Amino acid sequence: MISKSLFVLTKYHTDLYNDDFLLLLKVLETVTPKVKVDSRLPAIDSRANFALFLVDAAYSSCSELLNEEIIDLAKSNHVALYNAMPTKVHEQTALLANIKGIIYKNDEPENTFKGVRRILSGELWFCRKTMSKTLSELVQQVPNFVKTPQTDLVSLNVLTAREKSVISLLAKGAKNEDIANTLNISCHTVKTHIYSAFRKTKSRNRIELANWAQRFMPAASIVTR
Repeated sequence: MISKSLFVLTKYHTDLYNDDFLLLLKVLETVTPKVKVDSRLPAIDSRANFALFLVDAAYSSCSELLNEEIIDLAKSNHVALYNAMPTKVHEQTALLANIKGIIYKNDEPENTFKGVRRILSGELWFCRKTMSKTLSELVQQVPNFVKTPQTDLVSLNVLTAREKSVISLLAKGAKNEDIANTLNISCHTVKTHIYSAFRKTKSRNRIELANWAQRFMPAASIVTR
C-alpha cells in the first residue's frame, strides 16, 4: 500500500451511493485505505499529500473537463480521469494535457486496480494505439520547433482575436461543434478560422496547432467571447 492518500474529485450531481461509485471506492481502498472524496479540490498547499487525483469524467468532453484548474493541477500532480465515456473523452487530448490515464465507466474492477497501480508507479494508462499515434505526431513536429521566437511572435500578431478564441478552445480538446456553440458562430466559420490559423502558424493539423498555442499563446491574449 502507498503512504499518501488518493483524492476523488466528484461532481455536484455525483451519486455517492451508486453501486458503481461504491465499487470504485472499494477498489481504491485496496490500494490505500486513505481515500478522500470531495466535489472541490483541496487547498493548493495541501495537494502534495495526495499521490493521485481522480477526476469524475461522467458525461463530459475534454473541453469541459480540462479547464484551467485541472490543467494546472496536472502540471505538478498525478491526475487521471475516471467514469469516462469513450464517446466523450478524447484520449490524445488528455494525454497532451499531462493526464496520466483514463479509467472508463464500464471497466472491470481488476482493470481499474491495475490502472491505478500503474499510474502510481509512474506509468501512463492509455491504450497503446493512442500513445503510439501521439508520439509519432510529436516526432513529426520536431523540425517545426526549430523556428525562431521572432517567427512565432509574428504568427501570434497576425492572428485575429476570433482566431485566437478558436485556437484556445481547440487546444482544450473542443470539437468544431463545441467551438461553434461556445462562440455562437457556425461550424463553417469555425473551419474557416482553423484553416486560416493553420496557414498563419504553419501548422499541419489540429495537434500541431494545439501545441503551438500552448507554447506561444499567453493566456492574456486569448479572447473567448
